Amino acid sequence: MRMSLSLRLLLAAAITTTLALVATVIVFNFLFRLYFEDRARDELETYLLLLTGNIGVSAVGEVEVTPISDPRFNQALSGYYWQIQVDDKDPVLSPSFWAAPLALDRPDAPGVISFANVITDAGGAVAVASWVITIGEGATQREVFLAIAIDREDLDLSVSGFLTNSVIWLAILGLFLFAAGWVQVKLGLNPLKKIRSEIGDVSKSPKVRLSSDYPSEVLPLVEEVNQLLDANAEALERARSRAGNLAHGLKTPLTIMHGVERKLRRGGNDALADELMSEITSIQHTVERELAQSRDSHQRRRRCAIHPIATRLHRALSRQPGAEHIQWDIEVPETLYAPFDEFDLTELMGNLLDNAMKWSESLICVRAGQDGSHAFLSVDDDGSGIPDAQISSVLKRGGRLDAKQPGAGLGLTIVNDMAQAHGCVLSLQRSSLGGLSARITWSVSRA
Repeated sequence: MRMSLSLRLLLAAAITTTLALVATVIVFNFLFRLYFEDRARDELETYLLLLTGNIGVSAVGEVEVTPISDPRFNQALSGYYWQIQVDDKDPVLSPSFWAAPLALDRPDAPGVISFANVITDAGGAVAVASWVITIGEGATQREVFLAIAIDREDLDLSVSGFLTNSVIWLAILGLFLFAAGWVQVKLGLNPLKKIRSEIGDVSKSPKVRLSSDYPSEVLPLVEEVNQLLDANAEALERARSRAGNLAHGLKTPLTIMHGVERKLRRGGNDALADELMSEITSIQHTVERELAQSRDSHQRRRRCAIHPIATRLHRALSRQPGAEHIQWDIEVPETLYAPFDEFDLTELMGNLLDNAMKWSESLICVRAGQDGSHAFLSVDDDGSGIPDAQISSVLKRGGRLDAKQPGAGLGLTIVNDMAQAHGCVLSLQRSSLGGLSARITWSVSRA
């Protein structure tokens, strides 16, 4: 399954945006937690130094503690605690302590602050700053182990809340970025849609070219396409010109050969006349086939309206000598298009109408319309028609039912070749008028 360019770009934008947002959440959460840890350590260190300054030794060698002014150390279960242990005696606890003293490891060296996270007996977590100092002199010298503890619950809640809020807001930002990416992709691919639309116009009219109103990144592609279209048009024009010159150059020799054939037939040499006529027919068929192929090879994606061409051919053919008795019934919608250019459709319909005029008694009907997903163009006459057993033979090279009728029997063959080259189907059947019904059908999507 081929993935569209817009979907590829949107998927790439979604993946990169998601990765960037996830990385942002992780980094922000890490930095926020680091910031709060630093603040907690600063606070612990400040209170530890304050507590150290409130410790003294009495004249009898007893350690005296002056309470810290912060009321939270005197309020039970406030989350702020201090603990003092003199030598190996039982620790002295702040009034805010709730239970057993904290089991702390003493720092390796005196005067060095140690930070740790400790789980209490109640299962809570506290952040602790502690150190060992020596106070007093001589016999009154004491080693004091001081610790300040702060409940981590508020810290952890703050970090958790920040993580939740950052995820929510970055998710909203991600949706906005996805929408912005979708708009960016659509706007960025608009020139390609415009190219597709203008190429569609080119397929309808061979003279149309792509405009130059494109971004600089796309403009070289547009110029290359226009150059290719110009080269194609020039090649087609040269092919038509050479084919026309070829047909014109063979016209006189073929006319002379027809005269020779008639003289031979009048002289009773029918066998030689038939052989000469066979060769003349072969030459005419080859010329007509090459003319049709030179036109069709570059025109398979053209289209044109049927009504104007049918009207123009009716006006021209109805004025020919010997056509005064023929009535015309034309019903062609003005909005119906066929997958041919004007030149090809004119020749195709011209061959069908010329064939109908040769056999018609008094009426020719031209119909066109749409039946579901297919459209059709039919030419009916009220002549003698073609027996079902002989329909396939008239589509062969030079196939003729009546040698007395003018022509070389190439009209329906050329129509069939042109129809097949453009993805259409030619069908021959008995007409409701009694004669032949030649019907061209094609898919509506082709026109």
